[in-house]
Amino acid sequence: MSKITFGIFADFHYKKGMYAASVDDMQAIFSRFSSAGVDFAVHCGDMCNDYLGSPELIKASLDNPYGISLYGVYGNHELESKGNSMEVVTPLLTNDKSVIWGTPDGKADPNIGYYYFDKGDFRFIMLDTNYSFNPETAEWEHNATASWGPRSGNLRINNLTDPQRNWLKDRLFSAADEGKRCIIVSHDSFSERLFSHTSDTDRVRDIIRQANARRKGTVIMAINGHIHTNTIFMDEDLLFFDVNTTRNALWKPRAEPHYTDAHGEEISCFDAEGNLTGKKFVPYSSLWMSANTWYTKDPLSAIVTVTDKGEITIEGIKSTWACDLTPPGDYPACVAPEISSYNK
Repeated sequence: MSKITFGIFADFHYKKGMYAASVDDMQAIFSRFSSAGVDFAVHCGDMCNDYLGSPELIKASLDNPYGISLYGVYGNHELESKGNSMEVVTPLLTNDKSVIWGTPDGKADPNIGYYYFDKGDFRFIMLDTNYSFNPETAEWEHNATASWGPRSGNLRINNLTDPQRNWLKDRLFSAADEGKRCIIVSHDSFSERLFSHTSDTDRVRDIIRQANARRKGTVIMAINGHIHTNTIFMDEDLLFFDVNTTRNALWKPRAEPHYTDAHGEEISCFDAEGNLTGKKFVPYSSLWMSANTWYTKDPLSAIVTVTDKGEITIEGIKSTWACDLTPPGDYPACVAPEISSYNK
């Protein structure tokens, strides 16, 4: 029996002065992955809200000291900051130059943000759920630079579009013919049971059904981020893993401030070139999105092991709410400072 083990995290949302996620958190995540002996690492999008302004995060993740390969997908916040175009961000989705991109020749093109890679008996398909339809031009378009979502007025948001769906179908069918197990990774989900899902979920699910009809058990797992919740469930013999955010376990727009100047943590600080300048205590109240956010105390990640028989094990992690400040009100159980464990 062959197996593969990978580390995974989602929605890190790094940007100086914005959220609590720090380079120290990223270093802790990769230290955990190294200790677990992972074969590689995956992120489910929204890793960085400003790649151009975050060389220190690139050093801690893509250039991590353990030599762990990192494979990521586009989230809706990757292009958020000025200057962060697809030309800048696409090459930073992965540090593995051998991946096969969704272009006719499989070679890198900054305007194509989806790709796949094989690891022995397993195929990982990394999708880009950031397309929407512009009714004014009658064209599909990708989320643009300096935006965190589709253009206002666009329809059928969070879509793959026909070219990517056709590419996905070809990749899954060839995997079925080769006897490979497939894991699909995306930012938004392909399940209507979750709080958010793509506008073409029904079409993507139909492609997955066709692949599994071609060879049973071809597609065994669909992993997503985006929702900042903690959910794992089986549906049609497919395991859906909704990976919780790394630190922002509850985001509530326009909430009243709840962190004071005494609430915060000591973090490593860096200059514009990404060089360490020292450490200092950073109050959460000084971070401009903290009024909307309840943080976890620890960075959340998971270790996933998959076998060629389709067996899946997830080693999650339990944390607590930062500074022991529990969000007020009633929330579903999936809003929690943890990633659950699972053993199929």
